[in-house]
Amino acid sequence: MKKLLLYGMVVIVFIAFHVPSAWLAYFLQFPGNSGGGLNPVLLNVAIFAAWGGIHSVLSRRVTKDFIRQWMHDDFVKPVSVIIMGISQCFMLYYWQPLDGILWQTSGLAYWILTALFLGGLGLVFYFSLLLDYMEVLGVRKILRRIKGEDAKPPKLTLKGPYSYCRHPVYIATFAALWIGPVMTYGRLEFAILGTVYIFIGTCLEEMTARAEIGNAYEAYQESVPMWIPRLVSRQDK
Repeated sequence: MKKLLLYGMVVIVFIAFHVPSAWLAYFLQFPGNSGGGLNPVLLNVAIFAAWGGIHSVLSRRVTKDFIRQWMHDDFVKPVSVIIMGISQCFMLYYWQPLDGILWQTSGLAYWILTALFLGGLGLVFYFSLLLDYMEVLGVRKILRRIKGEDAKPPKLTLKGPYSYCRHPVYIATFAALWIGPVMTYGRLEFAILGTVYIFIGTCLEEMTARAEIGNAYEAYQESVPMWIPRLVSRQDK
């Protein structure tokens, strides 16, 4: 019965992570185009800031320590992933389309830009796999609990693109935000807010990584660029 409940938790986390991700992909590929004025713009900023604030607060170490007072450490990240997924759905649902189109393609150009957009999303998924996708989802500790394995401390990933720059996932995310067959003003606002959030969130994420991994991450920061990939892999030096 206990294992069944744990597997149920894993399934819920998978749904809470992937449904909002699929919705976001649809949202970016088929942006709405209606409404106008300052009020929708400000509302979008407010709901995006609320989602970003929830995401950032849940990712902070102090928040995790607070949640651990109420539940076992194995469930801290899964619960956070579920809350973040729900908040992302609310953000996408209440997002206000804006009147105006920056560009709109058709024919071959449409399919080329669609392929590039989907390629960016595919790279986000692939780079997450290199990190340990189960850990990204927050269910690695639950799976270890089911198998009766001991918990392991977080480790630094230096495989593939991570030996050239520290944040290939976010570079691929930038591509998905800015490349597409249609760029409405609403999608443009989302891309701008998303870019700002990624830059801020990355700095906070690196602070957390230094605290959890320690000197190994500081050495990684010194030898591998943050955004612009180096020409030679760190492992080849």
